[in-house]
Amino acid sequence: VFLSATAPRRAQQLAEDARHRGIPVSSVGEAECDRLCGGARSQGVAAATRFSYAEHSDVLDATRDGGLVVYLDGVTDPHNLGAILRTAAAAGVAGVVIPGRRSAAVTAAVVRVSAGTALTVPVVRVGNLVQALTEAKRAGLWLIGLDHRSERLLTAAAPSMPHGLVVGGEGEGLHRLAAETCHELARLPMAGAVESLNASVAAALAIYRLREVAL
Repeated sequence: VFLSATAPRRAQQLAEDARHRGIPVSSVGEAECDRLCGGARSQGVAAATRFSYAEHSDVLDATRDGGLVVYLDGVTDPHNLGAILRTAAAAGVAGVVIPGRRSAAVTAAVVRVSAGTALTVPVVRVGNLVQALTEAKRAGLWLIGLDHRSERLLTAAAPSMPHGLVVGGEGEGLHRLAAETCHELARLPMAGAVESLNASVAAALAIYRLREVAL
């Protein structure tokens, strides 16, 4: 834990709690705290942690009696990833799966945008997203790709059946192989001239659309 001399009382209490738990606390300048937090305002306290990704098999096991896993196909904006993780945590999603390449990773910025909830929902990082989707199908998940061009509207999922929601990245949407691996493609209802939504907004609406029966 890193603490500045100008840190508010609450931050100082956090540092004191850390000391009692045997966690080293170092005194640094406020600017250094901000730097450690990715350039954001740190309020005078920062902590160095190592994020542990979950195993895909464990997330799939958690959906045996129903549940939802979210697969992100190339979401590169940390703010979008953080917002999606926050929604996933709020909706009780079993896990979020991201590819190791062409995707935002879980960083300090992502945790900050998620208001800390990125640390409460299992996040899986895989080498090949299509392979992970194939594994999910074998495990019994019904895969739905979110595609604004589909004629089918997204509806609530049966609570006893495990589902996988596949959300495309900013601009490109779903890649061809990911879309072809899904059981079906569906879209959110749109009115007027709006064709699509921001990735995190679309993911949030789709997550709650699928989970409305189970929640």
